[in-house]
Amino acid sequence: MNRIRSGAVALCAALLLLLSGCGAASDGQAVRQQAALSGGALQDGQMPELQIAEQQENGEASTAGTEGQREEQMPDGTLSVTFLDVGQGNAVLVEQGGAYMLIDGGNRDYSSFVVSYLKEQGVEELAYVIASHYDADHLNGVVGALHAFSCGQVLAPDYVTDTRVYESFERVIKEQDIALAYPAVGDTYTLGDASFTVVCPKVYDPKEDNDNSVGIRLVYGDTSFLICGDAGKAEEQAMLDSGVTLESDVYLASHHGSEGSSSEAFMRAVSPSAVVISAGAGNSYGHPTRTVLDRVKACGAALYRTDLQGTITVTSDGTSLSWSVDATQDYRDGDEVAAGAADTTGTSGTAGAGVTDAAAGSTDTTGTSGTADTADSAAQASVAADTAGSAAQASGGETAAGGTADVTGEYVLNTNTKKFHRPSCSSVAQMSPENKAAFSGSREELIAAGYDPCKRCNP
Repeated sequence: MNRIRSGAVALCAALLLLLSGCGAASDGQAVRQQAALSGGALQDGQMPELQIAEQQENGEASTAGTEGQREEQMPDGTLSVTFLDVGQGNAVLVEQGGAYMLIDGGNRDYSSFVVSYLKEQGVEELAYVIASHYDADHLNGVVGALHAFSCGQVLAPDYVTDTRVYESFERVIKEQDIALAYPAVGDTYTLGDASFTVVCPKVYDPKEDNDNSVGIRLVYGDTSFLICGDAGKAEEQAMLDSGVTLESDVYLASHHGSEGSSSEAFMRAVSPSAVVISAGAGNSYGHPTRTVLDRVKACGAALYRTDLQGTITVTSDGTSLSWSVDATQDYRDGDEVAAGAADTTGTSGTAGAGVTDAAAGSTDTTGTSGTADTADSAAQASVAADTAGSAAQASGGETAAGGTADVTGEYVLNTNTKKFHRPSCSSVAQMSPENKAAFSGSREELIAAGYDPCKRCNP
């Protein structure tokens, strides 16, 4: 009887120890001690039911905590990266959680555009401004933005130059007492839930300009962006040798697609799924060059170009990317664009059943080539306008009397969006086959049938 009473007392004592908030290890020891006092020795490997229950509960809490940490690691919201069309220059606006960063600002002719665009986006303050280097086509817009918006910190390369725009840059930083840093490789900063790490230059060389470019790798969740100003092959090799992480989903081609950047080895290391080229339409430098465009193709990346597509925004939810425009299939180099050569690269292919491959031929610049029955052409447009995915007849159809009639041009219809395009338009290659139809006739007939001209190719 006394033994039973002492066992009960021991069990109560064990319960009190557990309720007192002791750690798991001391609780287990207490249970063992009280079990010994009660005369019930524990065998090796045996565990009291109370301790088992406690460990199971702790295990569940630990798992829940791990899952909670995993959820916290994934960002809540979106990151937007906008590559502004500033002609032959660079300007990138980054936003996350209401915090903004401007990387470069284009040349003087685009400074007011950059400021206006930022105001339209609701920017009142810039957390960071990065001046990749001091070339005018990157720095002028930075000076304009620093005059228009308050700024938390400027990151810039540690060298000097004797240009007027650099003097203006120094002056506005001093007048507005803006914090200025010359970052080193490996320095990391946060922008909302995003972060970015400096990847170049390895050293600042007073004799260099382009290879002094401050480059960053921006990370948001599982997505990443690499932006390195005008860094050339020498600096790219320094990055490769340093072992910094370069692999990124989106790569802004350095130096506007110049042959002196985006080396083959560097592109392999970055392994981008998309490449953006910021260059001016018809620029005198031939940017982007054939060499770089071929490397973009070789790595299988989607291509985006401000010279052909204007301002481009990509949005990340931390897992996937969405783009404001479709990737272009126009791989003409800068010289070809300047010469006004028609693009036939990457636009041919097999269309859907019953749809002629209109993109395989060159654009009709005379407005008179091709033969088809005018009445039949109008009927084709009407059918395509009324029925999504219906196929129009190709040019060269016979009239009811077996004759032919001249028409004004050849177009490709998107029966879903109700737009018509030139066969060479980069949008044509992005169409789903079931929505694509070829049409030979006048643009007036298409407009009358309810179609609108594409704003990209202006047919």
